[in-house]
Amino acid sequence: MVQRKEKGTFALWRSVLWLVSFAKKHTGWMIAGILCAVAAASIEIWTGSLIQQLTSKAEQGDGSLVVQTVYMVLVVIAVGVPAKYMMVYGIEKAGARAMRDARNHMMRHIGRLPVHYLEKQHSGDMVSRLTNDMQLISQFIIRDLPQWFYHPLLFIGCFTYLLWIRWELVLLSVLLVPVSLFVSQWIGKQLQQLTEEAQASTGQMNAIAQDTLNGMVLVKSYLLQGLLFRSYESLLQLTLHKRLAVSKREAIITPVLFTLMMSPVVFAVLYGSYLISKGVFSTGELITFLYLLNLCLEPLQNIPTLVTHTFEMGGALKRVHDVALQPAERQGKRMESDPDDEVGPSTTPIRFDLVSFSYEQDSPLLLRNMSFTVERGKTVALVGASGGGKSTIIKLICGFYEIQPDGGIIRVFGRAVTDWNPDELRSALAVVTQDAFLFSGTIADNIGYGRSDASLDDIVQAAKSAHAHSFIMELPDGYQTEVGERGGLLSGGQRQRITIARAILKDSPILLLDEPTSALDTESEHLVQQALDMLMKGRTTIVIAHRLSTIQHADEIWVMEGGSIAESGTHEELLAKGGAYASLYHRQFTSGPSGREEVACS
Repeated sequence: MVQRKEKGTFALWRSVLWLVSFAKKHTGWMIAGILCAVAAASIEIWTGSLIQQLTSKAEQGDGSLVVQTVYMVLVVIAVGVPAKYMMVYGIEKAGARAMRDARNHMMRHIGRLPVHYLEKQHSGDMVSRLTNDMQLISQFIIRDLPQWFYHPLLFIGCFTYLLWIRWELVLLSVLLVPVSLFVSQWIGKQLQQLTEEAQASTGQMNAIAQDTLNGMVLVKSYLLQGLLFRSYESLLQLTLHKRLAVSKREAIITPVLFTLMMSPVVFAVLYGSYLISKGVFSTGELITFLYLLNLCLEPLQNIPTLVTHTFEMGGALKRVHDVALQPAERQGKRMESDPDDEVGPSTTPIRFDLVSFSYEQDSPLLLRNMSFTVERGKTVALVGASGGGKSTIIKLICGFYEIQPDGGIIRVFGRAVTDWNPDELRSALAVVTQDAFLFSGTIADNIGYGRSDASLDDIVQAAKSAHAHSFIMELPDGYQTEVGERGGLLSGGQRQRITIARAILKDSPILLLDEPTSALDTESEHLVQQALDMLMKGRTTIVIAHRLSTIQHADEIWVMEGGSIAESGTHEELLAKGGAYASLYHRQFTSGPSGREEVACS
């Protein structure tokens, strides 16, 4: 138990140091804010000294000195206002800029995380960490961080001054303060745990909401509303329970601490009055003492609240830092020139040498000692039952997963995939999948993502090559038409042709097609296949297909079974063999009421 607490404390401090690292570039504003906090606290204490002088002069009946002291108090107050302003603004500005940098870092870091990690996380929970958790951290920096510099300084200064005025009165007045600090710390630790749990529940809630919205057609078709809504309601109730537990503890701590903090004032008035009656303490000294004691109690009243907010922020910070700690993709060496020019025209674009791979260390192998080459400009089609490793081959070529050191080697243009810089490797690849993903924005934006420096003319030319220009021009806003979330305002065939136009614009030497027509109707498939034929010209292509009619003209067809290539050859050669491909082909093409009819291959 103790070891677990130490580990949690170490993780929290490591998270805090990570957050502080983003403030290094903004130390100027931070230092200015801290200096102003020192000035503001000093001015408050100086005001107490002036009040003592004022009451002393008033008791002596020296009117001119009283007026001078009043002017001095007003001047000090006037100086204190901008000091407090700069204290808050300076620290807040440094903190806000640090949070901006932290958010930017997190977005870039997530973009560099390995695919295998992201596939295990739910996007809703990741979004919750980037929004809800980061917002809680940001609120702490804006609302509470300046007070962490001001209140301790004010307490130390006032407490020291009070000890100088009457040390025994101070000790009697603050007897209950340690009790309040212990209560706040005890409740604060509970708040950190409850906040972590509440934030985790919020992430799960966001995940269900995102799944429901993205899959609404499926949800309605399978009548899943009740199931998903019950899950959402259950998590909402759990989150509410955790939030109310946080509010309950915050509500408990407020009156308890108020009572504990009022006790020093009561003690000071009672004992101070007694000392005045004995002639060892003046009324002016008591007024000054009470003023400074009030200033001293203000931090003690606020610090427990700051402690609870800090623990709440700590729970959110640990969730964010957990993602930041995930290692990014391995970065290989950068090539100074275009990869296609660097290696020369005779270099084999894709080569597998005895590659074995499984997604988990103890799970069965998906690829077993697989060796093959794909020559420049050739089209290789992969067919076979689901789970045979076809899509895995594409993921490995893209560097989305790493093979074990003894799992063989994959080369792209003569270089091992692990030696490539991921960005440069993927710049040599264009990928089109069955999930025609479009980003929110316009059609022109989505095609233009293929090349950052593309002009509108380049985008239009790519759309024409993808047989997409005609339907785009029929839309009300043409290329400026908004596609909606994930391209939901367009049909499946239209979305796929836009993704093909994007790949054409990218103009990469290697093309990877993962069942790009499997989700389309016959008419859309025909139009998309025409666009694919244009895209494949002159490129080294690997295409995964379930509909065998789309790959009959491939240079080679490989039938995959059990993680290896069972058969290879052209369409005609494989049919003549009468093996696995022929069996798959004849099962797919059966005789229906209207003659030969193609059916889906499972």
